[in-house]
Amino acid sequence: MAFLERVTGFAVTPAGAALDRFCVRWLGHSLVSWLFARGSGQAYNVPLLLTATGRSSGLPRSVVLPYFPAGAAIAVVGSKGGLPEDPHWVKNLRAEPRCEIYLGRRRHRKRARIAAGEERAGLWGEISARAPVYLDYQERARGHREIPVVILEPEG
Repeated sequence: MAFLERVTGFAVTPAGAALDRFCVRWLGHSLVSWLFARGSGQAYNVPLLLTATGRSSGLPRSVVLPYFPAGAAIAVVGSKGGLPEDPHWVKNLRAEPRCEIYLGRRRHRKRARIAAGEERAGLWGEISARAPVYLDYQERARGHREIPVVILEPEG
């Protein structure tokens, strides 16, 4: 098995996800995002670490995500690879929109909201032009859900 395949296999395990969250929080880079960018032919963008409150547990839940500029805010996409259900972090933000992100090793408090209508359409066009893989994910999700675009704005 090639080295890159072994690293990719590890990256999708719970231990790999934990290592990735640690790397983004403390180093500002993500192995998983780098692998994804390399595999899809996209440019590697430094990801962010989003920490939301679990809707059932009330505990902090963190996930590494690519992000996109949305005016003065930040947009993240709840694609979950095009599966029929939204990712847990989107469900958590719907229940409690206050969250924290680490971007470039700096902590920022944010408030999340789901983009809708013309705002979503404009952002979706920009995001899918930069990362066409999201068009594939939306096609897979068609008939089940519209992939949410989440806007992270400064809290307050």
